[in-house]
Amino acid sequence: MTFNRSRRRFLAQGFALASAPYCLPLLAQHVSPDLPIPDLLDGRSGDPLTLEIRSGQWSFIPGFKTHTMGFNQGFLGPTIRTRKNSELNLHYLNKLNEGVAVHGHGLHVPGSVDGGPHLEIPQGEVWSPSISIVQPAATCWYHSHTHHKSGSQTYRGLAGMMIIDDDDSDAMDLPSRYGIDDLPIIIQDKTFDEQGQLVYSLYDAGHDGWFGETVVINGAINPLARVPAGKVRLRLLNGANARFYIVTFADNRVFHKIASDGGLLKSPVPLTTMEIAPGERCEIIVDMADGKPAEMLTLFEDDVDQDEQGLLSGMLNLFADSESASKPVSLTLRVDPGLASNTAPLPENLADIARPLESEIERTREFLLTMEMNDENESTEEHADQASHAAMDMGINGVSMNMDVINERVEKGVWERWRVKSDMGEHPFHVHGCSFLVETVEGEPAPPRHQGWKDVVVTDDDGWSEFVVRFDHTADEQTPYMYHCHILEHEDRGMMGQFTVA
Repeated sequence: MTFNRSRRRFLAQGFALASAPYCLPLLAQHVSPDLPIPDLLDGRSGDPLTLEIRSGQWSFIPGFKTHTMGFNQGFLGPTIRTRKNSELNLHYLNKLNEGVAVHGHGLHVPGSVDGGPHLEIPQGEVWSPSISIVQPAATCWYHSHTHHKSGSQTYRGLAGMMIIDDDDSDAMDLPSRYGIDDLPIIIQDKTFDEQGQLVYSLYDAGHDGWFGETVVINGAINPLARVPAGKVRLRLLNGANARFYIVTFADNRVFHKIASDGGLLKSPVPLTTMEIAPGERCEIIVDMADGKPAEMLTLFEDDVDQDEQGLLSGMLNLFADSESASKPVSLTLRVDPGLASNTAPLPENLADIARPLESEIERTREFLLTMEMNDENESTEEHADQASHAAMDMGINGVSMNMDVINERVEKGVWERWRVKSDMGEHPFHVHGCSFLVETVEGEPAPPRHQGWKDVVVTDDDGWSEFVVRFDHTADEQTPYMYHCHILEHEDRGMMGQFTVA
């Protein structure tokens, strides 16, 4: 496993922050709660599913009620289950005192039901999209995409998971019992004040976006999940505003990645560490047959010096060899012998993925993600590191997002190659309405773990990331698709463009 070499922002802090599961005195006596499992809404029959967008309260910290937002609940939303070749009917009711747009991230749908910022639901109004599900099995999600408010609303809880099934995935003996051996794992990071309230400010965020101090999983701090003594499927979603995470286990155990954003990989990929960027999804299989607890670590990528692989290896050895070492545990899996186990071997072949021929690729587009510091913040490197978003102009190809401007026009059903690069740091680049096949990541050939269907690719200022893509649905000028950085503060500050497909 190798990591990017461009996000070396605050390494002077060393491993201090990464080694603490949380940083506030409020959490000093924290006891691990059970892993919250979001309710499952079954949309496979086509019956309408109602999702109330509302404010609420959530107990992240015992004894404190934190003001939050959610769908049908205080924080986050239920998991929506749907199926290929079915109709998903959703009924969003906005009970907030502000407008909300809700994007179906990863769905292959027309722009009219994609949920981009042009489809904002006013206060007290409803939006009832009918969505034809035509794509293979995948883990997707839904979240706020309100213009200039995606970061704030998602941070406060407007996000939830979406699972697509199909016949091919059903035929495989993969863990599939929701909440038992098939677990939704939404990873985020939050900062709390002394009253236990969420701290967030778009304009006080550093130039890498808003970084929370405390990892939360499904809204819980360091939760415990009781699982069978067999194979367990974790559907990992990086739902953070800006954090890149390094996921590993304290005992350095091997796990297998079986799927990325858009569905199953060709075959399982064995890993001991894995980077996951904002907006990405990764399905992994953890084998619990030995009966030992598995402690999942979620390291902050910006706190680990990725130029020194020995540092990460040394940390993992320390965790494995020492009972007293402070472990940044974000989730503990503990075997419950009373639960029936899936002990079937992993399939050697998961999905057939056919790439287009070079002769089929009819056009190449380039996208340069830009962050331009104002003059008063360019005097020293120290000032540049501390610059806020208020002192930056963000854009793509030299322009910031303008709701009235169509930046690109794409032809339906035509293969294209998109090349993406930044002028400063590392960014997760997301495209609406499609999945794509990655060719290079930051100038290097895509490794096997990135060679499945994706809708987020990481890029930096060292080399181009390239992927091939084809759009099979239309998006008009009234409801165009978006392409943008999935660091939500960058998106809200203008690092986004829009395009039609006709």
